[in-house]
Amino acid sequence: PQALEPFRSAPFRFQWTGDLLTSWAFEMESLILGWYVLVATGSVILVALFGALQYLGTLVSPLFGVAGDRVGPRNMMCGMRLAYTIVAAAIMLLACSDSLTPVLALVFAGLAGMIRPSDLAMRNALIGQTLPHGQLLAALAISRTTSDSARIAGALAGAGLVAWLGIAKAYVIVTAFYALGLAATL
Repeated sequence: PQALEPFRSAPFRFQWTGDLLTSWAFEMESLILGWYVLVATGSVILVALFGALQYLGTLVSPLFGVAGDRVGPRNMMCGMRLAYTIVAAAIMLLACSDSLTPVLALVFAGLAGMIRPSDLAMRNALIGQTLPHGQLLAALAISRTTSDSARIAGALAGAGLVAWLGIAKAYVIVTAFYALGLAATL
């Protein structure tokens, strides 16, 4: 079907895989860290602050767009996904060593939140560069469906993982998803 035509393009297939893994990691991470902040502090205000930090980068998104124009959306997306992987690995290491604190969780959420709002724009720019005009609408619809489905499945997976394995082991999986997303983007 014409709706699946973008999957004939190898760059789109790799990007879709990377986007799917990254979207799942976003949603798992948001739920896991939000839950951690609530359990560790008992403060709904700090959970609200955590949620707000996820969108801190909205203020600097235009700068990411300029940087994407200079270095290219693919290189920019690889850099962003490398940063997600590094932040998740740092949280994972802190959780594994029982050194994670709510303050550190909020700091790392702020760091990731500086980048995350620009992710969708970079995805769309990259789709626009890799596919012919006739496939753009289908590709953007697939990309949107991928992000939205990750909100459901990623949140459920994050809740299940942290309840079943604890934060440290759940973060191993989040970090792996980010790393695999980066590998697919590369």
